[in-house]
Amino acid sequence: MILVERFGLTKTNFPGIAFCVVIGAIAWVVAEIEKSIIDRAVIDALVIALLFGILAKNLLPVPANVGPGGKYASKQLLEASVLLLGASVALQDIASSGTSLLLLILVAVFGGLAVAWIIGHKILGLSSRLAVLVGVGNSICGNSAVAAVAPVIKATPNEVAAAIGISAILGVGQILILPFFAPVFDLNDVQYGILAGISVYAVPQVVAASFAVSSVSGQSGTLVKMVRVLLLGPMIILLGILHRDSDNSGELKNKIKTYVPWFVVGFLVLAVLRSTDIISEDVGLDVRTVSKLLFTVAMVGLGLGVDVREVGAVGPKVAVTILGTMAFMITLGLVGIEVLDLT
Repeated sequence: MILVERFGLTKTNFPGIAFCVVIGAIAWVVAEIEKSIIDRAVIDALVIALLFGILAKNLLPVPANVGPGGKYASKQLLEASVLLLGASVALQDIASSGTSLLLLILVAVFGGLAVAWIIGHKILGLSSRLAVLVGVGNSICGNSAVAAVAPVIKATPNEVAAAIGISAILGVGQILILPFFAPVFDLNDVQYGILAGISVYAVPQVVAASFAVSSVSGQSGTLVKMVRVLLLGPMIILLGILHRDSDNSGELKNKIKTYVPWFVVGFLVLAVLRSTDIISEDVGLDVRTVSKLLFTVAMVGLGLGVDVREVGAVGPKVAVTILGTMAFMITLGLVGIEVLDLT
């Protein structure tokens, strides 16, 4: 009972959670069908789940008792997903990519976030939260990064929907265009893989864009993308500090909670356990699958809180922000490959 009260799981939440689980399961199955047909899910299960939630909210007469559980899924389940993600992060893997490549990845991740914030927030007037979501999604690991950072900076469902939905659409276009960069810029397979790993939005899209050229490109692209993914933890902590609420209580406990949310602490603990092999690689991968399942359910809950009219109002500005960030990431990748002589 104490745990139930601690995490806010009450009987009123059950109908909405059940709804989100069912719709999330359908989204997962659709993504698996994609994989069986074309060997990969170009449209990720998280995107499908979010779209299904949005469609249900805006087109169907969803029962009123679904609302509380949908909000629970979009917050508590989302936070639990972030926590579990730590079990698949081995911190020492970051160093294995080499100093020059690691430097390029670091500049890409933090530079991409800065570019998105400047274009989106400072120039186009998007909310700081939405600009940050676009930045982390396009500079780190796509939908998962957006979903993981959203509760830390207290982003709204509409902001999450705009960041994920428009980025996913433009990301598909990038998959189709990017392979032409290899002959135009005379990139070998490894260099093209680095470019794809640096610049493409989500993990499935990196796989699609890099393996489209060769298996060597696919391997190098996946490696670079995985290092970007590993930077999600430090980014969450940094953004948690930068977006903290003002706290005038003076109580140390409240200050700690404000700076580092509970689920981020859990993420770090699991990452340390994974890095020291207390959690094995196989177990970590299994936990990551569970995390993604919870992410998928949470995306349905987020979708149930989305007003498509509000998302549409910011759509063009978000698209410009994403395209600007993509251009920065691609340009940085090309320049970095040449300057650092990455072969």
